[in-house]
Amino acid sequence: MSLSHSFSSIKMYENCPKRYYHQRITKEVEDVGNAATIYGTRVHADLEKRLADGKKLTEETAKHENLCAEILKTKSKVLVEQKMCINKEFTPTTWKASDAWFRSIVDVLLLNEKSATVMDWKTGKRRPDFTQLELFAMQTFLHYPKIEKVMTSFVWLKELGTDTKTFTRNKDLPVIINKFLTKLKHIYISIKTDNWIPKPSGLCRFCPCNNFCEFAQ
Repeated sequence: MSLSHSFSSIKMYENCPKRYYHQRITKEVEDVGNAATIYGTRVHADLEKRLADGKKLTEETAKHENLCAEILKTKSKVLVEQKMCINKEFTPTTWKASDAWFRSIVDVLLLNEKSATVMDWKTGKRRPDFTQLELFAMQTFLHYPKIEKVMTSFVWLKELGTDTKTFTRNKDLPVIINKFLTKLKHIYISIKTDNWIPKPSGLCRFCPCNNFCEFAQ
């Protein structure tokens, strides 16, 4: 079957293959979000408008003005909400192309001649998953062949903290690709065997399947 991927879909599978099956394979349920995700979307939109269009931040996000100003003062090329997509050959393609296979959206991408900086806004609790930063770095290397080093960071907006990791093309890209393919292998095994193991956890109460899943806590 034809299936595309993202960090969030891979994370969904790792958290609970059964939810992945109902949401991504049969598509019988849809995650409509909650108050936290709606808030996060609103904050992302404010920051995007400030960086891309120079619009004033709202009262809700005004405390991030200094952060935005620092980004705009850099000599780098500033890109916001940058969509990056590759096909199965790890070649860049367009977002809606028929061969689109793995998609990422980078909140802030700062480009220099041979280096880049990736920033990902986070509005929730500080729980860094560096796999996401690895995949952002992978996308950046694949889309910009001249880039040799990518500094990535989660920016935790509530506490104004950061978690940062730096990657280099020659040393880290092959390792990231191998880890990425290993994660996808588990998904394709589930598809082949039609085996979707449930993983009941505290996340069940947020799951769109919890009204019919017998494993929901």
